[in-house]
Amino acid sequence: MTRLHLLTKRSTGTVLLTLILLAAAALPAAAQVASIDYLQGWVDLRYPSGDVVEAMIGDELKKDDTVITGDDGTATLVRPGAAEIIISPNSVFSIREIDSGGQKETVMHTALGSVKFKFMRLFGVEPRISTPSTVAGVRGTEFSVYAGDEGSALFTVDSGEVMVTSQGIPVVLFEGEGVEVKAGRPPGEKFEKKGRPIDYSSWAQEKQAEFSADPIAGLRGIERQMDGYIREVENLEYAFAENRKLLIQEREKLAEINKNQGQEASNKYYSDVISSIEQQESTLFLNIRYWSLSAFSLKRYVNGKQYMLTKAKMLADDNLSYIDDYMVLHQRILEKFSAHILPNLSMEDI
Repeated sequence: MTRLHLLTKRSTGTVLLTLILLAAAALPAAAQVASIDYLQGWVDLRYPSGDVVEAMIGDELKKDDTVITGDDGTATLVRPGAAEIIISPNSVFSIREIDSGGQKETVMHTALGSVKFKFMRLFGVEPRISTPSTVAGVRGTEFSVYAGDEGSALFTVDSGEVMVTSQGIPVVLFEGEGVEVKAGRPPGEKFEKKGRPIDYSSWAQEKQAEFSADPIAGLRGIERQMDGYIREVENLEYAFAENRKLLIQEREKLAEINKNQGQEASNKYYSDVISSIEQQESTLFLNIRYWSLSAFSLKRYVNGKQYMLTKAKMLADDNLSYIDDYMVLHQRILEKFSAHILPNLSMEDI
């Protein structure tokens, strides 16, 4: 992987984006999630502001921070007494957050490459692990995640238990087991993990060869995955809009109570009614952002990579039989992304 040039462009503004940015301002400052304990070779940090800096031992990682390793780069992150995360070369690893049932959960996202997790002990809500095509829950475990640049994911478990979900279908892995998941498809059959660790480079090349053998089928899998993210975002956007209507109505009532009954009654009404609606707005914002960033990861690290490879093949062979269908499908995915996801991203995100 060559050094990434992280470009920015202005995304389309919408009323929803304005509202959710206002909601974000009310959220507390992000707490430290992990810190860098070891580095070797080229490793960069990308912050939510869009800034990219050279990573240093001792750097603290917070929500929405991203670790990017080069050809010779490795990094070890630690959550003291809780977890160790080893990021291999040519990988992109992000820390995200989602609200589930009123509880905020850290989500550790492997967009590309290979990451090994060692959880020593867990506190409260189980952590989530994700790739562009999967999400997984863990229980006191040691396991590896491989994310290919055509959207496939591979999980292998050394100890403990991991539940991998894709397309709403879960599979539970125990010690010595693994599973492969292709973009936009349910998990495959579990397999027995052999003693030696899987070579990520060889596995990724094998998956890329499978994609190249039938690129239309592979791209349709990417589209199904994108459609799933869009459904999540649309449902949350609807809930956000309804919550906003309710909040406006209740704030109008609050003003009337303050005018007719005084400050004490107004404060009580705010505490009893409005504060929970405002909290729900923050929760919906957080989840819209989570699923939008997941869709962006799919577009950037999977769909974008496959498009560039296809363009390179066109230069070598201008008679590719599938090229017209591929370009139509690729453009359709971009149009869906632009219409449903891009308005929820900021300039710094992209």
